[in-house]
Amino acid sequence: MQHDTIPSLARRLLDHLERGTTDQAEDVYRVPVAAYRDPARWEREMEAIFRRSPVVVALSAHLPHAGSYRALDLAGIPVLSVRQDDGGVRVFLNACRHRGSRVCEAGLGRVLRFTCPYHAWAYDRAGALIGLPGRESFGALDLEQHGLVELATAERAGLVFAVLTPGLALELDAWLGDYASVLDALGLADMHLYTEREVEGPNWKIAYDGYVDAYHLDKLHRRTLGRQYLGNVMAADAWGPHQRLAFPQRSLEAPRDAPEAQWPRPGPIGLVHTVFPHVSIAGGNGVPTMVSQLLPGPSADRSLTVQTHLVPKPLDSDAARESMDAAVDFLLRVVREEDYATGLGIQSALASGANESFVFGRNEPCNQTFHRWVDRLLERTG
Repeated sequence: MQHDTIPSLARRLLDHLERGTTDQAEDVYRVPVAAYRDPARWEREMEAIFRRSPVVVALSAHLPHAGSYRALDLAGIPVLSVRQDDGGVRVFLNACRHRGSRVCEAGLGRVLRFTCPYHAWAYDRAGALIGLPGRESFGALDLEQHGLVELATAERAGLVFAVLTPGLALELDAWLGDYASVLDALGLADMHLYTEREVEGPNWKIAYDGYVDAYHLDKLHRRTLGRQYLGNVMAADAWGPHQRLAFPQRSLEAPRDAPEAQWPRPGPIGLVHTVFPHVSIAGGNGVPTMVSQLLPGPSADRSLTVQTHLVPKPLDSDAARESMDAAVDFLLRVVREEDYATGLGIQSALASGANESFVFGRNEPCNQTFHRWVDRLLERTG
């Protein structure tokens, strides 16, 4: 994001505070409770959205060197992202071409080659099969036809995108549109990995609802984030299914009369950028940043969120690391004990019959945009 956008967003929020308003949708919007708990619908979401649309499989910061890799399961698909010797990134299905075993465990690392633990078939960084023990007794096999299965991939704005279905094209320019420049301005491509945390949560849409909701900030988080931010006031912008949320810090009025060039960076506002369908970026623009990646499953009522913490430059002192560790622990506690504890409670109550549908108010425009796009993509694939 460019610096001159911060004052314009802050002015929008100041105007809302003065008038007692917020950005709004045209009307209220209802989502059936079944949309959060129906296993058949969840399978359709996995196929239509997560396996056929561009998804984020890694951050550039996960892959700093040639041979760096990140392996994870996303929507039931084992994915392996690898930095190549030429600096590019290739993404493969993490499945041996012999009997399908994963060629590496989930996580981060750096290797010269990947060796399947089952029968020791070996693959190089480019996914080519380069080793087959007992080849003389195995029988005829064309090694060139048995490399790891590659997925359509592109790296943009510090994010690695892929389409999880082999053979489908990755139309990233059409998917991101003008939002690509908004993401690029966050500077994620130049940031460094500090650490990661994982937290279990409810259905992926219940979890995602919290990331695009400013209504709850000073209510659910009144003893934590609510001490710094005001709730139910937001400036919301959308680029297709991708969104930017701005909400005011309690100190927003402090720079009101100062020249805009002297306003602090990233400014007296909170910013969240989302990448549909499963990524939230809190920060960017030269400050420590948390990228939350929602991984649906293994069933309709559960998800896993990976919180990846990035820093503008490596921390070189114990004091800086202690301060960063405290911030990391704080954000994990907020999400686990407030957001996801509430979400898991919602999940457990879905079958009670208390609600046939959930209603999103006009003051929850980003939630409405999110659910409309989920429905749109399900309809697109029939």
